[in-house]
Amino acid sequence: MRTTPFALLAAVGLVLSFACGESAPPPEPAAEPEAANPNEQFAGAWTLVRSERRDADGELIGEPREDRDGYIMYDASGYMGVAIMSRDREPYSDGGPTPEEALAQMGSYASYFGRFSVNEEEGYVTHHLEGGLNPSGAGSDYRRYYTLEGDTLTLQPPASEDGSRSYITWRRLPDLPEAELTDTHRRLFGVYRVESVTRQTTDGEPIEVDQYETAYIMYAPSGHMSVHLMRPGRMQYAGDGPTAEEALATVLSYGSYFGPFSVNEEEAYLVHHRVGNEDPGQSGTDAQRFFELTDTHLALRPPVSTDDQGREGQSTILWARISD
Repeated sequence: MRTTPFALLAAVGLVLSFACGESAPPPEPAAEPEAANPNEQFAGAWTLVRSERRDADGELIGEPREDRDGYIMYDASGYMGVAIMSRDREPYSDGGPTPEEALAQMGSYASYFGRFSVNEEEGYVTHHLEGGLNPSGAGSDYRRYYTLEGDTLTLQPPASEDGSRSYITWRRLPDLPEAELTDTHRRLFGVYRVESVTRQTTDGEPIEVDQYETAYIMYAPSGHMSVHLMRPGRMQYAGDGPTAEEALATVLSYGSYFGPFSVNEEEAYLVHHRVGNEDPGQSGTDAQRFFELTDTHLALRPPVSTDDQGREGQSTILWARISD
């Protein structure tokens, strides 16, 4: 093989450099692999399977409960929301709820939302509550030990003084098939925090409306959603549990529902198919929401309705995206 003059000069230069004590430049350090996000293993929507309680020896106490519906939703950005509902709830009377009806429903629906963090070394996830149906819950941290096997997640609150412990089992809901996804689906998935509520008459006149202190709406890639809405100025219970009047104040200052959702791309509306609702009379009903969606905001508008003063108008809830 013939050596070209350029190759020969390069070889000579290399030899001379070593002869003069010069060393070759050190290799570039390899980039460190990006640390895995522990939130990813929880990301998605999970449906409630059952709950059970076991004593300190692991023996079952009573029968497992399989008479409730519920979702827990985690977003890899660190947001979460949970809602659990008993199936045998009685609707409120016309014009209700009364204080007594509100008190009777206490314990039949649970809901809270906020951030979450994962301690993989010690095997627990902590739910950092921003709000919840129980007014005493806001600002609390709920630690849940977990086991995660395939599409089954079991959460365990800390043991009681007698050593007994609850086990709550959830099943991951699979993502929607790619063929069913619209452009809106792909842009919608994520978590949003309420920014404002407005209302105007059909003639365009503004109507003053109450605002929310904080609220999340969550849309999961499985095609499921949940919403958690909390009014300002909520008071904690004076005792260990609510009185009838306190129960009424609780349910009137908090809203929550969950279920699948569908997209009408052509007419730009969503339908929230409400499997469960904090208001027992609204469970199993559909809620239509016209929408406008940008990279940063989601505007939702229910159909035109008449308020208690006989004015026809339409409300708009503006949500700001908070997840990646």
